[in-house]
Amino acid sequence: MTVHEALPDIDTLLGDVSRHFETPHDLVVCDQLDRSEKILLLRHWEHDLRLLMVASEENMTTDLPPTTAEQLTAVKAGLTALGDVADPSGPAKIG
Repeated sequence: MTVHEALPDIDTLLGDVSRHFETPHDLVVCDQLDRSEKILLLRHWEHDLRLLMVASEENMTTDLPPTTAEQLTAVKAGLTALGDVADPSGPAKIG
């Protein structure tokens, strides 16, 4: 996404956050979203990354992109930068 490009509506963004932002930092510094929207989008991005990691561990994907863990770290850093320090449990293997 370029700096001057208008963002789609929030529901479209929630469908695939990483499609609209190259990095979590790009989302954090976006001036077209308010803090609560950024947190919501980062939480969705985090959830998607966790699902991808669990699926990879269960051999349900072909290969986990090498940057998935790095992206998850960047998403958490973005949430922290926005003052969202809650760490909800995400998808995980149980049992």
